[in-house]
Amino acid sequence: AIAQLFPEMMPSMPPKQGGRIDPRWGEFGMLAALYFAPLNLGTPPPPAMRDAWGRIDESILLFVREKFDTTLTDEQVAQYQLIGDELGEGPASTMSDWHRRGIERLLDVVLARERFLEAELETVSPIFGAVQGDEITDEHAQLIPSDANEDSQGSEKKVPQSRKWYVLTPLFLILAAGLVWGGIKARRIYTLGESLRYDIAQAKSLVNGSPSFNIIGDAVPLLESIGDNLDAIDAELEDYWGIITKLGWVPVYGGDLAASQSLMDMAQHLVGSAEEFYQAAQPIVQFLADGGKIFPPSNITEPLIEAQPQFSDAREEFELALALRDEIDIQKLSPKVRNLIVEQVDPLVALMDDGLAVALSLPKLLGATHEGPKTYLLLAQNEDELRPTGGFITAVGNLVVQNGNIVSLTFKNSGEVDAANSIYPMAPWQLQKYMNSDILVLRDSNWFTNFPTTAIWAEYLNAYTAAHSVDGVIAFDQQMLVMLLEEIGPLEVDGVPWPITSDNVVNYLRAAKIPYSEGGLQLPGESNKESVNKIAKEIFERLVSGDELKWEAFTKIFLRILDEHHLLLQFDDELISDVISHHNWDGAVRPGERDFLMIVDSNVGFNKVNALIERNMVYDVDLTDLTNMTSSLSIFHKNTVEGEFLCTMGWERYNLEQDYPTDGCYWNYLRVYISEEGLLTDVGFPPVVPNARIVLGRSVPESRVDFLDEEIEGVKGFGLFMVVPTAESVATNFSFALPANAVTVDSDTGQMTYRLKIQKQPGTLADPVTIRVHLPERAVLESVYPKATIQKNNVLLELDLRTDLEIEVVFSEP
Repeated sequence: AIAQLFPEMMPSMPPKQGGRIDPRWGEFGMLAALYFAPLNLGTPPPPAMRDAWGRIDESILLFVREKFDTTLTDEQVAQYQLIGDELGEGPASTMSDWHRRGIERLLDVVLARERFLEAELETVSPIFGAVQGDEITDEHAQLIPSDANEDSQGSEKKVPQSRKWYVLTPLFLILAAGLVWGGIKARRIYTLGESLRYDIAQAKSLVNGSPSFNIIGDAVPLLESIGDNLDAIDAELEDYWGIITKLGWVPVYGGDLAASQSLMDMAQHLVGSAEEFYQAAQPIVQFLADGGKIFPPSNITEPLIEAQPQFSDAREEFELALALRDEIDIQKLSPKVRNLIVEQVDPLVALMDDGLAVALSLPKLLGATHEGPKTYLLLAQNEDELRPTGGFITAVGNLVVQNGNIVSLTFKNSGEVDAANSIYPMAPWQLQKYMNSDILVLRDSNWFTNFPTTAIWAEYLNAYTAAHSVDGVIAFDQQMLVMLLEEIGPLEVDGVPWPITSDNVVNYLRAAKIPYSEGGLQLPGESNKESVNKIAKEIFERLVSGDELKWEAFTKIFLRILDEHHLLLQFDDELISDVISHHNWDGAVRPGERDFLMIVDSNVGFNKVNALIERNMVYDVDLTDLTNMTSSLSIFHKNTVEGEFLCTMGWERYNLEQDYPTDGCYWNYLRVYISEEGLLTDVGFPPVVPNARIVLGRSVPESRVDFLDEEIEGVKGFGLFMVVPTAESVATNFSFALPANAVTVDSDTGQMTYRLKIQKQPGTLADPVTIRVHLPERAVLESVYPKATIQKNNVLLELDLRTDLEIEVVFSEP
């Protein structure tokens, strides 16, 4: 509290006015250099008064800049130089005099504030004394300044002005002595803190660098050094935590002080967990870092199992750190410490959480524990016939692993896995109406946008013909194969006379449904499931053989595949499921507390025309009136198929010509998802679809939008049926009232932030997206993420949906 009052001692004019020097600046500068620059501004505390002499000018300038919040000119800097170019330290009498008179002036500032508060709060200051009836005790009277004494007691109780110094000056001298002692201890802590900060910066650079197995070796000594510094700081403060944590009333930094012991304990548990983890992981790294090549997963299962006790210990330490993190009220911390926790510590905590979960779960996933082999259901999706989670399920696979080895890998055509004479559940009404599919079978189990829902249905429907349960569901599309082959190189597939590459793998899979012709890619009599089987087996063999493939390169491409949603994962293991959901690799629809948008196409036309469909969208956000925020969405579908085709929907149209039709019209059931708090206000419908274009001639009511109830938490869904004829484009428009939480206000700065998440549909590549955000007329734009074009109060972002998009626009209003 005294430190907050200290700047009021600063004289109003610079120290040099002509040839005269204002001595009050010497008093201010001495106290600033000795005590208050370290307390208020974080400079190193001088060990003694003679060391403070050389820091007086620097300390004065720090407080001047802090007060006036401006860049001083060279001329102004010269005006605020008190010591200037004087060599050595000043006379001891001068230093002592400045110090003594400075404390006396600071005392006047404190007493003036006490008198003000006494009048403002209409209560007697604890410094001046307490009123006992109509009298003030002699003990309190000794502390009352003359003017206050005269006002309350009359002239007969008047205490000479000089008398207060005999009582209060010793108190301030004691305070000064405490500050000097505190400065010495603070210097030791500061030195430890500087070492700690350096080590943390080194650790951060390791984490932010390219993934490498060298990180393990470099991280361990760094973590040990960080742990030693934390322990040393904790020992320095051990006897004072009880006092420090009760200083929550201190302005600005009270929250930091109150939470300081929890922050220290959290840091020590985090470092202890990381040390334990890295030491346990070192033997495993030896298997992986030998030339950086891939090794069979079976080679790491044994060291993984041996390290489980250490990983468990690391997890226990980590859980203690998480519990402490949950106890800390982040809003009560100072902005600097809050940003440190939110922007630096929390991401590292999330990274550690992922690493520990993978280390503990991987042996189980690889079938290397007492639980025995693990079986996974594989869904091969074809994005040429787009469905909500990536594409029509063209083949269904069964993968069995034990001790890291592939025991079995087989695929069947999706049409071959239905059980005869069995009672299947009813299909969703859209499949019944638009595709004449009355029952839900495995190949249609991904009609549901939320992949966890699809996984449940796929596992359930698979059980109609499978003699065993599964431990997870894995879905992938053709683009995943393209991306893997870009990295691992051409495949020599058994029975195929040409290499399978990233350039021809999709055509090879498409050809599996086209009758063989001379010069074509497909072999005579080879089916779609045989093609997928061959490629999948060759890819798995290449991955585990170590043939010219590096772990770091594979990890990079594998993470890209997951981030771009060409691979969706669902496992029964709880720990690894948390990691997958945290990174949105499970295909779940997650709106969060912000504006949200997801556009989902479903091909219901029995063809593969999505290979030639272009889709883009424009999202316009109007924030000009923050009490009535709105948005509009325009979705454009372009059918690039050349020529005119009769839009007659139905399976039988294609049987006489080809089995893999990429021509014709695009029959689409379009779904749009927004935040649950949002509101659909208008729809600009695409052209009316004639009955003749619908299977079995079933009609579609004009201007119909379906309000979907798909039990997806946090979203509202809308659907409509549309047709895009060949060589045409169709636009569909929606208008919304935005949720109130689309814009949040920072209680400290008053800044407003608009956040938007656009979730990508699996099976798509990189649909173009244009986002326009219109701010209030008087708004001042603070920042935009990602990079945008700014035109006055309008923000323009031109992006693509290669991955989910997170948009943030920060602005303020004067």
